[in-house]
Amino acid sequence: MKSKAFIQRNSATVLAIAGAVGVVATVITTTRAAPKALRLLKEAEELEKHELTIWQKMQVAIPVYIPVILTGSATIFCILSSNILNKASQASLMSAYAVLDQSFKDYKRKLKELYGEETHERVMESLAIEQVDAPRITAVCMCDVIDLSGDPSLCGPELLFYDALSKRFFNSTLESVLSAEYHTNRNYILAGCQVVNEWYDFLGLMHVENGNDMGWVPMDEGEFWIDFNHKKASLEDGTPFWIIEIMQTPYPDIDML
Repeated sequence: MKSKAFIQRNSATVLAIAGAVGVVATVITTTRAAPKALRLLKEAEELEKHELTIWQKMQVAIPVYIPVILTGSATIFCILSSNILNKASQASLMSAYAVLDQSFKDYKRKLKELYGEETHERVMESLAIEQVDAPRITAVCMCDVIDLSGDPSLCGPELLFYDALSKRFFNSTLESVLSAEYHTNRNYILAGCQVVNEWYDFLGLMHVENGNDMGWVPMDEGEFWIDFNHKKASLEDGTPFWIIEIMQTPYPDIDML
């Protein structure tokens, strides 16, 4: 039962592996069949004492190439089936993502309608504060890794921030946050994607669950960069803080896109 469930969940991967094995098997069977077919054709011509017709050559060679034909056909079937299942999984994932995203937006809208904007802000303000570590930001430039963190002594005072995506508070400087946003967009543009946990690496925060799978990928022509919004708010004791909102919701699994 467990093996059956495993195969059902990973059928696309199983078919892809089978297709790869099939490619190797097709090459091996072809390599073995070719010399045998040539030998049989030569023997048939010596027996007939004249050059064989195309039909006669096919009658001699086709039985030798039957394993190649079967292996190649099975390989093509596995590759095409894997592609179909991947597209079906992608469509299901995107559909679930759209439903989840819309449900979350509806929840926030209804919360504001029933209890007001102030209650919505208090829900976020009531979360625990997480102290941020000083991040060391690096980037690969040609064949070298360079430090982009800058001199902490040149930064302004620490401020209180709230990351709306992971729903947590942290202390950092404005320069560090803007630098994290810049390098997040830099990776997004240069690499063509950006995972959530790299954003938190730049902030110096702990990783989140599935943060190496979730991320941003430019799916439309207008998605040139990731937009960050900053809103000022206050805790109940009057302590000011800044809410960081990422305007584009990350995709749940960028490897499926």
